[in-house]
Amino acid sequence: PKHAKAHRVVTDAVHKHGGKIALQILHAGRYAMHPFAQSASGIKAPIAKFAPSEMSERQIKKTIDAFANSAELAQLAGYDGVELMGSEGYLINQFLCKRTNMRYDDWGGSYKKRMRFPLEIVKAVRKAVGEKFIIIFRLSMLDLVEQGSTFEDVIELAKGLEDAGVTIINTGIGWHEARIPTIATQVPRGAFTWVTEKVKPHVSVPIVT
Repeated sequence: PKHAKAHRVVTDAVHKHGGKIALQILHAGRYAMHPFAQSASGIKAPIAKFAPSEMSERQIKKTIDAFANSAELAQLAGYDGVELMGSEGYLINQFLCKRTNMRYDDWGGSYKKRMRFPLEIVKAVRKAVGEKFIIIFRLSMLDLVEQGSTFEDVIELAKGLEDAGVTIINTGIGWHEARIPTIATQVPRGAFTWVTEKVKPHVSVPIVT
């Protein structure tokens, strides 16, 4: 809570000028640059120094609780909402894809099981912050890596996220280990808006890019 109060300098300044502000909550998963990294499975990222350990059931549930607690602290700090980073190859994305999720329990295998992790996070966050707090989910609409999500997977997840309680879906493109350029300075302006346009008709919540 003491750290949350320190954020008031920022959030109060934004509100003073009529703006709204959201805090991004991110778990790096196998992208973490230390030997105690954790992920859906123990598969090393090509851009990481260490291989992660596979998360246990207890660690998964503890991480879900940590997302919810972070959202509560953001609310205490005066943020209008949070963005849950489910893109760019970070932990949530790692649970979603066969590339990084080789589990055969309730958190892996079929796509319905692989998308359980992000949906449980959204449900836990919504329960923690109430109905009026903004929840943005950054959804990877193009992974640009082998064994990434299909377009059908993306649509299924988008619908599930809406049902779970997200307010807005934000477009994410490409994992950090992808070989295809995605950074704004390296691609034409609006290069991937076509992806957002394809997803938009399938949900009723706002989608941004």
